[in-house]
Amino acid sequence: MHDVNCPYCEAEQEICHDDGQGYAEDETHQQECSACGKTFVFNTSISFYYEPAKADCLNDADHIYEPTHTYPVEHSRMRCKMCDKERKCTDEEMESILIQRSR
Repeated sequence: MHDVNCPYCEAEQEICHDDGQGYAEDETHQQECSACGKTFVFNTSISFYYEPAKADCLNDADHIYEPTHTYPVEHSRMRCKMCDKERKCTDEEMESILIQRSR
């Protein structure tokens, strides 16, 4: 996978992020093409992608808790698979987790 094509020779280029360079959105960055050796400029644009999901537990339904996979197992917690809310395990839940993971 490549980031851009050189505007001179169209060779695929990976943007060099050494020392954090090339990430700032409000400046023009420079890079030398690894194929033709010419220097080109580029601007960075960062975009966000959101993926919505239902969380019935936040709308009057019960949370669906599952144990976290934690090491050591004694530090496991219960996490809702819809909203990620966490709580401590009950003694019974911890006993069940310890039995399942010892198998």
